[in-house]
Amino acid sequence: MTNRKYTYRLNRMLLMLLAWEIIFWGLYFVLIMALGFFGEGKGDEILLYRYPQRFFWMMAIIPILLAFVLFVQNHNKRALALNPRVREAYIRPVSEGYTLFKWIMFRNVIVFMIIAFAQPVFGKRKSEATVENLELVICLDVSNSMNTKDISKEMSRLEISKRAMIQLVNNLHGERIGICLFANDALVQLPITRDYGAAKLFIKEIETDLVSSQGTNIKAALDVSRKMFSKDRTAKGIIMVTDGENHEDNPNSVLKKIKNSKIQLCVLGIGTEKGGLVPVNPRRPDLGYKKSATGRAVRSKVNPKLIESIAAKAGGKASLSSDEFPDLSALLTQISRMKRTKIDNFDFDIRTERYQIPLVFALISWLIYLLWSEKFSARLNKKLESK
Repeated sequence: MTNRKYTYRLNRMLLMLLAWEIIFWGLYFVLIMALGFFGEGKGDEILLYRYPQRFFWMMAIIPILLAFVLFVQNHNKRALALNPRVREAYIRPVSEGYTLFKWIMFRNVIVFMIIAFAQPVFGKRKSEATVENLELVICLDVSNSMNTKDISKEMSRLEISKRAMIQLVNNLHGERIGICLFANDALVQLPITRDYGAAKLFIKEIETDLVSSQGTNIKAALDVSRKMFSKDRTAKGIIMVTDGENHEDNPNSVLKKIKNSKIQLCVLGIGTEKGGLVPVNPRRPDLGYKKSATGRAVRSKVNPKLIESIAAKAGGKASLSSDEFPDLSALLTQISRMKRTKIDNFDFDIRTERYQIPLVFALISWLIYLLWSEKFSARLNKKLESK
């Protein structure tokens, strides 16, 4: 017996591996060149990769190849160190073809997986979509009564409302949003936008002194809110957050306009029916509480009947919260149920993902790697030799 039967010819195997790499990448280069990767032309007729930087993962093959070389060298050293008779008794003959084939299949799994992860795209397909749109205006009460701490000793109605509105914004999905503040007068704090980050920033900065003229003018608030909407053919909704203490004009006329304009209204009442005292200055608790003309401390209470009446007259919905962490599930459900404007269907092109192709080749290579046995390889060699 010769040493060749029990040892690998490493140089010959490395040359064969090099030849395989040249053939593989040569064919791959020809393929991507035929698909226009290096050429100019229509975008949908060119092979592209969404994540071409992932081809750097191919560098992982180098340490794996070095490990393979070390394995072969260690095997050869152990085989050559043994007496020929001992070697024949305790070491199985090696098959260079079988070992090379298994390595190539394992290497193919890695290469095709990396190509799949790079996400090749080629060609296009038609798709249809219907765009639904909705504009929302948050109409927030910033009258002095919103400084009342009847829900929590630590947080005022306004602070709880602001937290609820931020939670609401976090649950929006593409709706355009604006913010209106009101007390005795109403003003636009944020025009209609899709910039949710700006909306949350503005909400955090809201204080009762942003509107100098104090009171609670629901009519003015709703009138300014309805005028904030764009003239686009989109569905529109107002979310009013208030404690329901209306001290000014009757809002019936503007509620009728809102209903006739098909603007959807949701009213969220914040506060308790027991109520609480209204501080003179929320930043200076030592100044005490507001007093009436008779000298009695003013107690502010939520007005559920007014809140429900406002919503009903506009054909909307009302909900009340006396919790420092308001449950917005009903309000969010109402927003999701709001009728949205459907913009006409339109066609657009989507690039066709082709990652499935290299993924299939990786799977085939892995199955071959697992199922290809040395006995099967030996039987195949015998058949080929007999022919």
